[in-house]
Amino acid sequence: MKGMLIKDFRLLKNQGKSLLLMLLVVAIFMNFITDVGPAFIVGYITIIFSLFTATTISYDEFDNCYLFIMTLPVTRKKYVNEKYVFALLSIVCTWVLGTVLGTILLLAQPAAEMNAADWLGSCIGYIFAAWICVSIMLPIRLKFDSEKSRYANFIMIAVVFIAAFLVSSVIDYLPMSIVEAGKEWFYGLSAGGVLGIAGGITVAAVIISYLCSQHIMAKKEF
Repeated sequence: MKGMLIKDFRLLKNQGKSLLLMLLVVAIFMNFITDVGPAFIVGYITIIFSLFTATTISYDEFDNCYLFIMTLPVTRKKYVNEKYVFALLSIVCTWVLGTVLGTILLLAQPAAEMNAADWLGSCIGYIFAAWICVSIMLPIRLKFDSEKSRYANFIMIAVVFIAAFLVSSVIDYLPMSIVEAGKEWFYGLSAGGVLGIAGGITVAAVIISYLCSQHIMAKKEF
């Protein structure tokens, strides 16, 4: 797995520098001309750059590279493990970079009132969001080739929006007492409670994604 990580980080070094530079420029530019705030930088860089993990699979598919990789001391299970470890490392690195940059910009704003707990909590939330994106992207990318995965991603996004619409529609038909009780419970949660729920959902999503990826890779034909 170490060799696979080195390979992907070399790809990241060659291809990721221009992407990261572009993301930094866009994020800083939007911070100064819009009211999105420094927290946008953290989320934008972390989430967008996390999708680079799925891009490395395209390089592995190119010119039947899979066949060569599997002649090395790399099993299908180790291949999937490496992708999730690489995703973890890339997300943490870009999150740290985005958090440091966002903190600097926040402190540079003269009228900014910084609450360290709220700021850190919002930044941590973007790690969960990035992992949710990766959890969706990796199984899809392993299942389909680059062309089909684009359509699969569009379908997945459509399903998410439809599900959100259906949930909001169902809420309108629930008794008001249940809705108010739910709102009161949620608003009564502390920041730690919200992060705990988000973290639990993220862990569940990653576990399901990992198991699906292992199953897909075990059945994959090269």
